[in-house]
Amino acid sequence: MIRVRKLLISFIFILLLVGCGDNREPLQIGGKQSVEDQIIAELVAELAEAAGIPVQRRIGLGDSRLMLEALKRGEVDLYPEHTGAGFALLGFTPPTDADADADPEAALGFLAERYASLGLAWSEPLGFENEPALAMLGERATSLGIRNYSDLARYAEQLTLGIDSDWRARPVDGLGPLGRRYGMQFGKVLEVDSRDYLQLYDHLIDGEVDVALIRSADPQAALFDVRVLEDNLGFFPRYAGALVYRAEALERFPALEGVFEQLDGAIGDQQISELIRRVTIRGEDPREVVREQLIQLDLIDGEIGERNRQALNLAVSLSANADGEAGTILRQLRRSFPTSTVNLIQSKDPLSAVEDASARIALVSAPAFFSPGSIDSATGQPPLRQGIEAVALVGTSFLHTFALQPSITRLEDATVIVTGPEGSSSFRAAQSIIDGLQLTAKLQPVEGDSPVSLADALVDSGADVAILMQPVGNSTALALLQQGLPLMEVSNWIQANNRIVFPYLQPATLSPADYARFFPAQDGDDVSISGFREPIETLSTQLVLAAPSPLATARLSTTQGPGASFVPRALPLTDQVVGRINAATASSEDIYPILPQARALSPQLPKPPEPLNPSPATSALAMLALVLLIWLVWLLVRPIKSG
Repeated sequence: MIRVRKLLISFIFILLLVGCGDNREPLQIGGKQSVEDQIIAELVAELAEAAGIPVQRRIGLGDSRLMLEALKRGEVDLYPEHTGAGFALLGFTPPTDADADADPEAALGFLAERYASLGLAWSEPLGFENEPALAMLGERATSLGIRNYSDLARYAEQLTLGIDSDWRARPVDGLGPLGRRYGMQFGKVLEVDSRDYLQLYDHLIDGEVDVALIRSADPQAALFDVRVLEDNLGFFPRYAGALVYRAEALERFPALEGVFEQLDGAIGDQQISELIRRVTIRGEDPREVVREQLIQLDLIDGEIGERNRQALNLAVSLSANADGEAGTILRQLRRSFPTSTVNLIQSKDPLSAVEDASARIALVSAPAFFSPGSIDSATGQPPLRQGIEAVALVGTSFLHTFALQPSITRLEDATVIVTGPEGSSSFRAAQSIIDGLQLTAKLQPVEGDSPVSLADALVDSGADVAILMQPVGNSTALALLQQGLPLMEVSNWIQANNRIVFPYLQPATLSPADYARFFPAQDGDDVSISGFREPIETLSTQLVLAAPSPLATARLSTTQGPGASFVPRALPLTDQVVGRINAATASSEDIYPILPQARALSPQLPKPPEPLNPSPATSALAMLALVLLIWLVWLLVRPIKSG
């Protein structure tokens, strides 16, 4: 009986061990908001997962102070940090290269000792440094004779500094201590959010700031005429990249030590700069960039596929201004993506150019997203074109309705309405007008190789009315105004339920003052545009950039047999590219909710907490273990009958 009881107890303990299983919390990998921190955090996450460690990514949480606090509280287990920032976070001024007795090894030992009292530890340096530095455009620095920070201090009161919010607030190695060290007080300071500090290059190039606090690993510094000034008094210490982590994380995940060993000195200065370049300039996905890097370093298995190097071409309508709205967007894109090919491609239907992969982005008005002429029974609105999404709002387009015949004074009197090429924004807006106002007029599309030739084609069409949906100052609209053609009102749009069926067309007022800059006054007289002397009621819509949306399945060509292939299709833009485009266009207005939009434009909700309730299988095992434990106790304490 005793032997049976021992066997039973052993069996029950085995069941208890199986029921309890490995319920460790995943390794919480944190990261600050910069692209560098995203890349390093992903490097750790990929290697940890390859080592069999469960991982939860918490990347992009906040600045150094927030991340250290999260680390101390156990909300994250590790995050990338710079050694210089590690000293500053505890209020210490670290030794710099200017110190005669500076010993990097001793400095790291001091850092490790101080963090150990907090239950934290530092990995070995990863192999790169990324120091903050003050920089100017080369031409500007040369004209003032500025080579170092001491030179800069003599002119600082006349200059504007661009800096991110994190560095401006830091009490040990931030703007305040830097200014006191050099006796430097800037006349103005332009502050940007830390996650958007790369915008400082735009402000520098545009002349909005004279000096910017950049990072030594920024690839943008090498692309533009940016001169990094010498920190001649050695204010900034070394900012070697490393990992700071909770010591108990190694106890939970012993394999993590192997991850640290793999990353020891693995990423050099040129490598981190190239990785940042691929994400910030080429717009590649950080996780894919990291994966390829780890494969190249032989740290994980896998194959590197050929990267898509499709040009970031911009498709525009035949009437778009190369020196107007299209030119403005083109310059913004080229400035944001200096190493990518960004050209204008004129198209009858810019969205079709995106669909067939001739272009990555299209400049269109909102009606281009719809197929008027019918109503989708599910939405009560014209059907949406599939495979396209809005990625940025760049302006406003107005409905320009020109009377081509002297006898026509109302839109309702027209029998033929002429507009731009079939499929264009103007064509789809005109079809929406005909449907919404229940007009009997025939819609006639025409084409032209240039804005002026399109205007000529509209006039020569013999139609009664011409309709254009274009921004103020569009070259085709200007050509028609210069011919003295009158603009007509669209004043009865809000009848019936047009604002519900066609929500992308909104009532607006177009005034001669809007065109004043295109018709300069002569001899001090007020501007007078023949055919457009008073404000008129019309319609407006949003002018947006559109790009391919993610599709669940690829489209096949209609070619049958061995020659069949996938129809070429532009890849959707990454979240990083969408973010940079919106940073360049800087619109303060949201895109119409009715338009499909890129994922990156969606509001970012806080991640919900992990569920407290275990899975049904875990609950069942736990209940079984409890029952068996009670039975075991009963077997141990029950009296044994003698004999």
